Amino acid sequence: LKSLREELPWLRGVHLDLSVGEAGEQARAVLAEASGFPVDAEVARRGDRRYVRRLAPLPDPPPRAAPAPSDGFHLLSGGLGGVGGEVAAHLLTEPGTRLLLIGRTALPPEDTWERHLADAGPASARIEAFRRLRRLGEVRYEAADVTDAAQVRAAVRRAADAWEIPLVSVLHLAGAFDERPVRELTREEWREALAAKVDGAWSLHEVAADHPVTSFVTFSSVNGFFGGAMNAAYSAANAALDDLAARRRREGLPGQSLAWSMWRERGMSLGYQLTSLTEARGYRVLDAQAALRSFDLARTLDLPHLLVGADRTAPWVRSHVLAPVRQVRRTAARVALDEGTDLGALYGAAARAAGPDGTFVLRSAGAANRGAETGGGEELRRLETELATVWCTVLGRDRVGRDENFFDLGGNSLLLVAAQTAVNKALGCELGVVDLFTHPTVRALARHLSAQGTAAPAAPDAASGPAPDAPAPAHSGLERAKQQAERQRAARSARRSAQQRKDRRHG
Repeated sequence: LKSLREELPWLRGVHLDLSVGEAGEQARAVLAEASGFPVDAEVARRGDRRYVRRLAPLPDPPPRAAPAPSDGFHLLSGGLGGVGGEVAAHLLTEPGTRLLLIGRTALPPEDTWERHLADAGPASARIEAFRRLRRLGEVRYEAADVTDAAQVRAAVRRAADAWEIPLVSVLHLAGAFDERPVRELTREEWREALAAKVDGAWSLHEVAADHPVTSFVTFSSVNGFFGGAMNAAYSAANAALDDLAARRRREGLPGQSLAWSMWRERGMSLGYQLTSLTEARGYRVLDAQAALRSFDLARTLDLPHLLVGADRTAPWVRSHVLAPVRQVRRTAARVALDEGTDLGALYGAAARAAGPDGTFVLRSAGAANRGAETGGGEELRRLETELATVWCTVLGRDRVGRDENFFDLGGNSLLLVAAQTAVNKALGCELGVVDLFTHPTVRALARHLSAQGTAAPAAPDAASGPAPDAPAPAHSGLERAKQQAERQRAARSARRSAQQRKDRRHG
């Protein structure tokens, strides 16, 4: 549902969890949710109480988990992938660690490894990763489909017989990532997207029941909590991992789901081009060392679900964090003011109407632009008009207020990229996605553009013409942005020409 909200701005859905009760009571609960604007995607009602999901910071001090015994081996799914390889290598730095890695694809016979490495074929990366791990400690690799419990049981049995120790720890990292609009996903594609993470986790859950497992950790994603455009199936799969950890805890079994933001250039993020947008949204891109330190800390905490790499200072993340209840303010009136209205008089009138014990708030919602604050008011208004036109086109709206937030109007990460392209085309500038994300209103973005140059002075009288020897007028923010874009294009062209000449000299 959260991913649908990102992709389909016109759609608002709620998952409502009701306790068993009388039909009339349940109907009233459904009507209560349906009658209001669905801000929360997940709601649980228990009697007269309404519960929603919120994030909370780690308690101080955090609850500590008992250390896992070392007289057994670890099972790690997806252990030859980018993230899995880093985690496996990190675990092998602990003395006495034994690792069983399982993956769907078998390694070629060892006597052919040199040939595969020389050919740099599809198997070369897995061979090199496994060689690296074998140099660090005791590790086995078994070809097994993690979604097939029988295959996993057989692999575990062979490892237990070889090492003569039991399975004591499970780490599930296997998964698949494919960005695609939810409307294009077929039933079969949904099954494929969920298989490795969801079916694989359940398979490991069943296998773990046969062994003295004291640690069961799954790697999920912040998308499981927040959702994400183009990531509906991936988000659903990760949410299922989070729920499995909670279920195991309810059954008195070990269970922990680590919901990661992003590992820099590892695993599914390898070659990902929008890391700046990811961080602007509040999901930190972690280098391997920072991620492994977080992993070590998480393993010591007795908590079933942890978000790793979420930036609490980012507005998007902060809006989901548990906060103290504050007084609700109700809008009593909405008025349109003429330019030049005495706001001081309006404030005084509101104070008198509220009385000595009342409270009130005056909030601007698209007030008239005051050019004197920034200089170049005429140019700023023209820039705002052009930006508002672009936003109306991208968002499919008739009008957009200067101070209305792009995301409050139905914007999402997909539309943000579309808006970036449209703004750059309309204004001839080269704004990045992060510029639009950090300046999410027409007014803020116009000022950001205008700040790239100096304000234009008032235009001289057309009949008299410019004063003799007067300095040339400074460029407006819009003109400055266009000129900057032209210079950047010229610089790139010059660099390409220089490189071509260099290549010809050395050809």
